[in-house]
Amino acid sequence: MNQNKNIRNRVLYMFVWLVISMVLFLRYYEHIVIRINTTMMAFSYKYGFVSRGLIGSVYQLLDKMVPKDLMNYLSVYHFTEVMTLLFFLILAVFVWVVLIHTDNFYLRTVEILILFFTIFAIPMFVSQYNFGRLDLYLVMISLIAAVLWITKRAEWMIVPLSAVGIMIHQGYAFMFYNIILVLLVYRILSTQGKEKKKYLAILLCSLISCILLFFWFEVFSHINGSANYKQIVSDAKAIGFRGKFHKDVVDKEILGVDLSAREVAWHLMNLVQFPIFLILFMPYIVMVWKFFRGCLQSVTDKKDKLNYFLLAAGVLAILPDMLFKVDFGRWVFCMICY
Repeated sequence: MNQNKNIRNRVLYMFVWLVISMVLFLRYYEHIVIRINTTMMAFSYKYGFVSRGLIGSVYQLLDKMVPKDLMNYLSVYHFTEVMTLLFFLILAVFVWVVLIHTDNFYLRTVEILILFFTIFAIPMFVSQYNFGRLDLYLVMISLIAAVLWITKRAEWMIVPLSAVGIMIHQGYAFMFYNIILVLLVYRILSTQGKEKKKYLAILLCSLISCILLFFWFEVFSHINGSANYKQIVSDAKAIGFRGKFHKDVVDKEILGVDLSAREVAWHLMNLVQFPIFLILFMPYIVMVWKFFRGCLQSVTDKKDKLNYFLLAAGVLAILPDMLFKVDFGRWVFCMICY
């Protein structure tokens, strides 16, 4: 009877979560894919192993497979709708897996954390700046990996998933890969024998593939960029809203242009916005600080303390982006997601 009640409570929570998610979607959906997000769909591996080329390659392959021409804005918009729906589905699976694997003693806390994350995650990817942004796929990758980790099924899939994340956007290394990294380290420190070796092997294979791919895309993927620039721009205009494309992202990812000089104004804006954010978000920062401090104080074993310390410290992976890149809203979401 207790087990039936526990399942019933989780099903009820799931129903409420779905209702809240729908309300958030309806409130924040802005019905537009802006030019930076459409431009990414023009990048393709037919131009070589280019940076951020995986999603565009999949989309252009789909264009060749179906009888309808997909190289237009309306098709990109509908494709983005489908991918966003897939994100919601994966998020729902993740939420359910977390609920059924949570001990009753911690269930209320976990339910609050899930709701807190959802309040940010759904508006993040349906508002105009991030509807169709590559970050959507990166979060999906880490959520799928987390589900595999929690359920202990097909965990070797974490290795190709990590590589796919970098192929979608090499920024994955600093944005969401820390979720996978810390979970694997936690298992390594918490297991023994063959199981420890398995997780160590998964971690090493995952980490090495990510490092190699990251350096390829950052250093070597622009070799033939100038030869393909005009065609990529032409495709980007064809699929862009009102024929517009994002020049900066093409220059950076296809030609390897350093955008530091162009981003000075955005850095100054971030310097103003970030202190304001810290003040407004301070109640949550204090809650997180108290939570991890309580974790560290609740254990005496050095290995357990190291585990909790690493879990807390993993969020610092986003620091390179916060120091050298713009888009602070995205980096803050990475921290919330972590």
